[in-house]
Amino acid sequence: MPAGATQPSDVLLHSTGGALAGDQLTTYRAALTAVPGVGQVAEPLLSADKATANFQVTLAAAPESDAALETVRGALRDAAHAAAPAGTTAAVGGMTAVFVDFQDAMNHDYAIVFPVAAVLIMIVLGLLLRSLVAPWYLMASVFLGFAATLGAAVLVFQHMQGETGLIFTLPVIMYLFVVALGTDYNILMVARLREEARAGHEPRQAAALALRHTGPTVAAAGLILAGTFASMMLAGNNVLSQMGFAISVGIGIAAFVMAMFFTPALTALLGHRAWWPGHGDEQSGSADRGETFDMRDDRTLAAPGGQWTSSGERR
Repeated sequence: MPAGATQPSDVLLHSTGGALAGDQLTTYRAALTAVPGVGQVAEPLLSADKATANFQVTLAAAPESDAALETVRGALRDAAHAAAPAGTTAAVGGMTAVFVDFQDAMNHDYAIVFPVAAVLIMIVLGLLLRSLVAPWYLMASVFLGFAATLGAAVLVFQHMQGETGLIFTLPVIMYLFVVALGTDYNILMVARLREEARAGHEPRQAAALALRHTGPTVAAAGLILAGTFASMMLAGNNVLSQMGFAISVGIGIAAFVMAMFFTPALTALLGHRAWWPGHGDEQSGSADRGETFDMRDDRTLAAPGGQWTSSGERR
């Protein structure tokens, strides 16, 4: 039997002017059988009033495969509508048709949700950092991690395991986790980097200190989350395996590559320009009133009401 026998598609032919004639059903069935990608078409099942006929169409490919989706989306739907006799309407149903509609709806959502969400995240980053420059490369780092994750999933499942493709919901699932968590990790790193810059450190030193103090937190969070989602690959289900792999790899890239290396390195290279047009890296008012006291290098702290020496005496 054809591969689509596990989940046949349904083509419904409905007459608005009474019962369907036998020659109409025969001609219509022949038109469906001639569609490329169709394995066989069963005899139609008629309703009690014989005004509606259900043609069970078995596709040549597995019902969830890319080939089956393309057959239903294109040739089968075109033939079903074109071959419908005058005074009748046709509709294509079944699980494969549902997948086609889901895929079309998600492709539409990709074109709307992705840019709208990116703009909203950039607005939040701009207000948080008071900069018009930093949000751009922070979002660029997140989307680079997203692209690298998607490429890794294609490499593993399509090129190494021989799958025909990835589940079409995977980009949205990746977007929800990888972009959201990647943005959080970047915010943690950049916020600490700004604090170090406002303490008077040069851009490169501020980046090094931010990585030293915030890096372990980001690494621990990323490792725990990546390990948690990686356990989904043990389920033995292709859908869960793809989801677990993509999310865990995406979180790992976001935490260990983007947040801990790409973001601080690029911020250090941009220097003060990263905070344009604001002054997020300038020292705060408390730091401008005097020098920082450090017992190790015998510096003094100028403060209202006197000065403290390195020995702790006030004068």
